[in-house]
Amino acid sequence: MAEEKSSAAKLILGRLDEPLKVAALPTLISIWMLFGPGMVWAGLSQGSGELIWWPYMVTKYGLFFVGWLIIFAFLQLWYNQELGRYTVATGESIFEGWHRIHHLFGWFMMIMAIVFYSWVGGYLGGAASALAAVTNFPAGWSFTDQGRFWSTILIIILFILILLGPVAYRVVEVIESLAAIASVLGMLLAIVAVPAARAVVGEYFAALVTPRFSLTPPGFDLADTGILITLIAYTGAGGFWNMAYSFWLRDANWGMAKHIGRVTSPVTGAPEAIPSTGVGFEPTEENVKAWKKWSLALWADNLFGVIFNMITIILTSILSYGILRPLYLAGKIEVPSGWKLVVVQGEWLGAAWGFVGRAIMLILGFFFLFDTFITAGDFFSRIIASNSYTNLAGKVKSLGWTWLGLFIPTVILMLPFSYDPKLISTNPALGWGGVAIGVIYTIAVTAVAAYSAVRNWEYRKTYYAITVIFYIMGLAQLFLKKPGPLIILTGVTSMFIMVVACWALLYLNWFHLPKIHPAKENVRPSWIHFILLLIVTLVFTWTFIWYLSVKFG
Repeated sequence: MAEEKSSAAKLILGRLDEPLKVAALPTLISIWMLFGPGMVWAGLSQGSGELIWWPYMVTKYGLFFVGWLIIFAFLQLWYNQELGRYTVATGESIFEGWHRIHHLFGWFMMIMAIVFYSWVGGYLGGAASALAAVTNFPAGWSFTDQGRFWSTILIIILFILILLGPVAYRVVEVIESLAAIASVLGMLLAIVAVPAARAVVGEYFAALVTPRFSLTPPGFDLADTGILITLIAYTGAGGFWNMAYSFWLRDANWGMAKHIGRVTSPVTGAPEAIPSTGVGFEPTEENVKAWKKWSLALWADNLFGVIFNMITIILTSILSYGILRPLYLAGKIEVPSGWKLVVVQGEWLGAAWGFVGRAIMLILGFFFLFDTFITAGDFFSRIIASNSYTNLAGKVKSLGWTWLGLFIPTVILMLPFSYDPKLISTNPALGWGGVAIGVIYTIAVTAVAAYSAVRNWEYRKTYYAITVIFYIMGLAQLFLKKPGPLIILTGVTSMFIMVVACWALLYLNWFHLPKIHPAKENVRPSWIHFILLLIVTLVFTWTFIWYLSVKFG
């Protein structure tokens, strides 16, 4: 009993201190053979920021925020790079890194992820809304019911794909890559085909390189402060979403992750060994040279993702400025908010090509949002599996106490986001239903995490159990919550997480990683990188404080 109490205390008050195993750093033969995580990140990033909030801001405020676009986009570059550095150097996911800082910090990030990903069914709702608007099927159903119908179909299709794909990451990689390429090519075609969009290209690119010395334009509506924060966070993946880059590098066998097994299908895939802790390399001349090549490859992959996503934003906002902005200034339209924008984007091409153009735009909107849900499910399942498998399995014996230790803090954080007094007052069944589903979801996720740890489940078994819960939650959420406000909440939360994670990365990679890694100083970034990430961290911190001052000041 004393040993169990000591172990429990260490899981709370200590840090992950199992030493890294030692192996040779694999040789980087060609970046093209491993190319993929950057594209997947770009595909994931093509979500609400690119399709929803940049078009909203450009329609309402013109080209003011376009002057910030390059800066907002490249803020994500340094954040991604250090997330990736840790995984390429150790083979561990960034969540093992959080636990190496301190277990309290690691559990905090896991619990915040549980709360954060309880909302993302809204992305699938947006994609389903686009399909409903295109097909008007089933005929005679309300638009809301059509959206729910398509959401159900999409969930079934996605679950079959993720279950039967031999390697989970490859399923995500293929879907994200196809969605990213289809979206960019479709937007480019739209600009070429629509004269109103072509006419503003020169003006747009002039604004793109015009520096801004104020975060907001004259006459800025303070009610849009939450949208602005969401815009900044989602000019890329944002917050927790960026951390998925770490897991994708790991499953794509980058660097020391070559020594770590991948998540494979229990139906079609052969099991691969996933050790609970990572692997480091000795500072031999050969390893150090190989490390420099891996670092350059990481820069190239990361930079590609950031630029590809920035191009997407340029294309969507050119279309908005050329078509929707003049209509708004003429008083012919109101700027639609929330997920109404998913359907309204169809007017971009509908203005020029009628029904065919509208259908094409809505299908592109579907690709923007459909892939986000499968990516979220993959990433969230990895978070829970990683934390349970590495930090709990073999260290806890009491199922009840382990579950309570996870459930109590999680439900405390979950309830404020599930409780909607306005919805409860107008529709008590939906309002209290939202609270109930949040609690049930929390019970289910923490129960799987605790049970898998006590019973020493293999990594992939926990992964697929959480995937089932995630998909059920996504479907249930569509009947209880309007997705638009939920995405604003995820955007604000993402900015908060980016602030916290950037400060943590400054400590983890510059100070702690060289202490625990066999290669010591060789894996530490340069001080130029430290200063650049520090600047990014201060920008995120100031922006979030500004938001709080506007919201609550």
